Amino acid sequence: MLTRRHAVLGIAGATLSAAVPARAEDKKLTIVAHAVHRAAATTGKGGDITASWREKNGANIEWLTFGVDATNERALREAGLSQGSIDIAFVLNGYVGPQYAQLFEDLKMWQARDPIPAFDEIPDAMLATHRYGEHLAALPYRHATHGLHYNSTLFAERGIADPPKTIAELIATAEKLSYERPDGTRVYGFVLSMEDLSCTMDWIRAFGGDFITPDLKVVVDEAPAVKAVATLRELVQKNVMPRNIMNFKNEDVINHMQQGRAAMTNSPFGRYATFNDPKASKFQGKIPVVTLPDGIDGMPIPAKTSVWAMAIPRNTRNKELAWSLVRHLSTPESTILATLNGNGPVRPSAYNDKRVQELLPYASAEKTALSTARLITPSFANAPRAMNVLMEELGLALLGRKEPQAAMSEAKARVVPLLTA
Repeated sequence: MLTRRHAVLGIAGATLSAAVPARAEDKKLTIVAHAVHRAAATTGKGGDITASWREKNGANIEWLTFGVDATNERALREAGLSQGSIDIAFVLNGYVGPQYAQLFEDLKMWQARDPIPAFDEIPDAMLATHRYGEHLAALPYRHATHGLHYNSTLFAERGIADPPKTIAELIATAEKLSYERPDGTRVYGFVLSMEDLSCTMDWIRAFGGDFITPDLKVVVDEAPAVKAVATLRELVQKNVMPRNIMNFKNEDVINHMQQGRAAMTNSPFGRYATFNDPKASKFQGKIPVVTLPDGIDGMPIPAKTSVWAMAIPRNTRNKELAWSLVRHLSTPESTILATLNGNGPVRPSAYNDKRVQELLPYASAEKTALSTARLITPSFANAPRAMNVLMEELGLALLGRKEPQAAMSEAKARVVPLLTA
């Protein structure tokens, strides 16, 4: 029979067990992440950045990789247990929120104990995306900032010399690049991923619109954003974009660009390597990337950026070892090596490294894009739900089931309550 005394002893025993450090022979860190984080840390011209750390610490790393939503959901679920199985979690800005921040170690305390070299170089704006009050819940590792990727071979076939400089030129160019090639391949002038809201926000901001302002006002129902949505629908109706564009995930965009079935897309700069992959792309070296064109106001489009960061759950038994790896991956040299592996560096100095400049032809353009880049939304507890709402209403508009104004007005009506929930 379970008595209160047994229960108390059981809880105490569990607490003591959780406090026992891992044995030396069991030294292993389990990381939950997206596949791009593993690749940035282990694969590419920069090599396996974790190798020297594993040798020095006599430890192994187990990577558990998932999609964007699943990675963040797994991280929060594990961190909420009395004792989880995750030692380091990669989390995306907007997913943690103030209600979950306390589930993770305050990393400024670890920074004070065992400092990362040249820590002050990491821009405060990036640190702020995962800072709640004075609590630094995660340390920035990767930014994903958008540029305009285009197929120069397809441009040449249609007599177009340069990428568009304005959003109006982009629309006209996309229409001209919607055609059938001599081999029968149907080319769409423009595609974008609808896996989340990130690519659509570039488009809305190109027309001077926005979703939620920094002071938490929903403005997606105002004229500029509605005009952006209406223009997207026109491109779908004209077959400049695929009719099933709402089903497009990152993999679909990659496939269309690699196979020459799409001429342009807005995607993270780091996807340059994927689009030009000699093992998968029919257009190796023919798909450059530049900054997004200017918006209708003549100013640079504030490219969407997002910040993935490394967090250490409070319930891990391997806090010191976990910080050791976080620190290792955050040094200036590791940041450069990860950049060579296709990572978006959180240290601006990485763009000045000769190795980066020689390997990545877009280094200067990405650095420029970062100067005006913006997050999809400000951070608040229900940000992921709000983004999903807008995607739902956007889909109804693009499919012709709702007029753009009606869809965006409904999006606002559904999102406003989420700001204070």
